[in-house]
Amino acid sequence: MQIYIKIILILLVIIIIFSFLNFYISIHPPKFKTNLAPTAYSLDYEEITLKTTDGLKLKGWFIPNKTDKAIIITHGYPFDKNNILGGTHFLAKKYNLLLFDFRYFGESEGKYTTVGYHETKDFLAAVQYLKDKNFTRIGAIGFSLGAATSLMANSPDVKAIVADSSYATIDKMIERSYFIFPGILKLPFVWLTKLYSYILLGISTNEISPLKQVPNIKSPILFIHGEKDTQIPVENTKLLYEASNKNKTILWLIPNVDHGAAHFYNPEEYEKKVIDFFEDNL
Repeated sequence: MQIYIKIILILLVIIIIFSFLNFYISIHPPKFKTNLAPTAYSLDYEEITLKTTDGLKLKGWFIPNKTDKAIIITHGYPFDKNNILGGTHFLAKKYNLLLFDFRYFGESEGKYTTVGYHETKDFLAAVQYLKDKNFTRIGAIGFSLGAATSLMANSPDVKAIVADSSYATIDKMIERSYFIFPGILKLPFVWLTKLYSYILLGISTNEISPLKQVPNIKSPILFIHGEKDTQIPVENTKLLYEASNKNKTILWLIPNVDHGAAHFYNPEEYEKKVIDFFEDNL
C-alpha cells in the first residue's frame, strides 16, 4: 500500500513542478529581438515613450504621414515591434503609424507578460498618444497577441480593427500548451496553471478572452487566419467571427498558411485587403 502512496505523491510533485515551470516560462518567455528599423524601408520616424495607467514606460515608434488617419500596429508573442514592421510597413504609404513594444517585450518596461490581460493598458496608452495628437480617425492592426489585445481593449476611439491570427480565449491556449498529454490527463496541469495565475498574478484566466469582448465591439473588424496555423488553430478565429456582429465583420481564412505567414504567402492580396478595409472604415 505504501508503494502506491509514494507513486501518487511522486506523480503529484511532477505535475506541480511541470505545470509551474510551464506557467513561469509562459509569463517570462525568451525575448526575441529583431534587427529591423523603419530606416530599412526609407521611413522617417520618431522614437516615443508611452506611459500606461499602471506606471510602465513602453518604447515605440511614430511614423508620420501627411494624413489625418493613424494606425496602431501591435506585435505577437514573444517578439517586438521590429518583428511586425516587415509585414505592415506598407501601411506607411497612406497612414501615420504607431508601433510599440508590449510590456516586458522589446525595449519596454515590465517584469513579465500577462499575454493580453494587462497588455490592454498598453494598447490604450497608444490610443491616448494618438488622441493627444488630435487624431480621431484611428485604426488598429494586430498579430496574434496584438490582435487579441486590440479586441479585448475594445476602445471606442478605434474605428476599425484588423485581427490577424488571434486566440479566442487564453484558456484554450493553456490547454494547447499541454498537448503532449491526451484527454483528461492534461486537466490537472491546466487547473494548476490557472490557479498559479490567480494566486500569483491576481488574474482569472477566464477574463483573458477576446471571445467575451467581441460581441460588444461596435467597430468593423477584419478577421484573418491561416487555415494551417499550428500555433493558434484557425478554430479560434472562427469562434470570434461567429460571436461578432456579422454586419460589420469580415472573415478571411487563407488555405495552406501557417501562423504569421499570411502576408508573406501573398503580400499583394494581403496589402490590398487590409488597405481597402481601412479605406472603407476610417
